[in-house]
Amino acid sequence: MTSMEFEGRTEREAVAKAAAELGSESFDVEVLEKSGGLFGRGKVRIRVRTLSVIPDPMASGDSSSIGSAKNKKRNNRPAQKESKPVERKKRVEEPEVEIDPPEEKVLKAVSAFVEGMIERMGYEAKAVYNKSDGSKLIYEISSESSNILIGKKGKNLDALQLLTNVYLNRAAGDEAPWRIVLDTEGYRARREESLVRMAHRMADEAVRSHSSRLLEPMNPFERRLIHTAINDRDDVVTKSEGDGLYKRVRVMAKGAQRGRSRPRR
Repeated sequence: MTSMEFEGRTEREAVAKAAAELGSESFDVEVLEKSGGLFGRGKVRIRVRTLSVIPDPMASGDSSSIGSAKNKKRNNRPAQKESKPVERKKRVEEPEVEIDPPEEKVLKAVSAFVEGMIERMGYEAKAVYNKSDGSKLIYEISSESSNILIGKKGKNLDALQLLTNVYLNRAAGDEAPWRIVLDTEGYRARREESLVRMAHRMADEAVRSHSSRLLEPMNPFERRLIHTAINDRDDVVTKSEGDGLYKRVRVMAKGAQRGRSRPRR
């Protein structure tokens, strides 16, 4: 985690300088010095620490590059007293109550809607109902433009999925018990695996430093996945921070103090 210091007349100005310098707002801020002055000419000095980001499964060399970099860094460290590894409880998920899928004409209408949206985007695709999982209706999209349909960290796919669920509620009624899940090339499973690995990696770092780690903004499903993965451990806790749909999860070692460090969106 890289740390740098910046100054400004106000805290906001100092943070803006940090964001411009780093090209990102994914960092924690700690106020080191804050002094007033005549006519508002004060000075604020801050230290920012860049945050770890969630690897994108669609990016090349995702898991291998992370693993090799981590091992290389670990090999260069001086020998330290070994700590007892944290036992991770095996998570047992209760299966969702099975709900019969809607009638065939509704399933086909959803497929046509998804294909129509993608066609209006300028791409060709085939959306086929795959299976149901409890209340979830899972559709598989086949397209030569899958990478574009997925988008950066799945945001395009999430947007398509949101619109499709709005359509389903209009086609089958607001009281319909189903929820559409759109997937292509196994992206959802790969993304979930990346999130769980990252969650435990950040938890390990938080425990070693007896501090906290703030993750990048995530949608409600991804945040719930992080909370569930970390709840299996008894050495860390999690908390969602921020406003709006895309909030951030803070992973904190039990007993650690956040101090004056806080998230920036």
